[in-house]
Amino acid sequence: MDIPDEAWEREAPHLREIVLFLSVHLDRTPGVLWPEYDNPAFGDIDDGDDGDGTGDTGDAADAEEVDEVDEVEDAGDTGAGPAGGGVCPAQVDRFTAELASLTGLSVRLDRVETAGAVPGVGADAVWTGQPGGREHLLIHQIAGAVTWQLGGTGESGRPESFQCRLLPGELLYVPAGWSRRRLGTPQARYAVICLGSKGD
Repeated sequence: MDIPDEAWEREAPHLREIVLFLSVHLDRTPGVLWPEYDNPAFGDIDDGDDGDGTGDTGDAADAEEVDEVDEVEDAGDTGAGPAGGGVCPAQVDRFTAELASLTGLSVRLDRVETAGAVPGVGADAVWTGQPGGREHLLIHQIAGAVTWQLGGTGESGRPESFQCRLLPGELLYVPAGWSRRRLGTPQARYAVICLGSKGD
């Protein structure tokens, strides 16, 4: 991820945060990003819990675009639109294209899920929707909270586990091949972004 200085300075702050985060964790270990800046693609709003007053993307065009588009609808997924923790299709397209450009990875939104939409969510099985387990995941919490339990092979080659509670606006990186299990509140919503090599 070698980015020229002039290109780096032009990028939105939320993208710079994610790229720096991925440069530390990609192909290594799971991690959680507590971003300073909101990501307009996922309708991030200040929930008043962080107390630092940050979260402005500084991009007026992003705010206008958020107002102009409807929320992405996923099977059984009803949200309140961008201002209420929804997903903005035009912003998602822009976000995935820019992240792909900056990282050299293939980036796509796989799905948006509501934890309560699946019966027995407390015992939700590991999902293995990524082809051959080659893709990495970036999970962006939209609303509510989800506790994620991860298991996989660490950098040492030994089995490792990782657990965290993801809150709105936070991101979880899951390395390729790691198994995952979620324990969420009924209305918890999150987006699953897949990261792979350009050839995948």
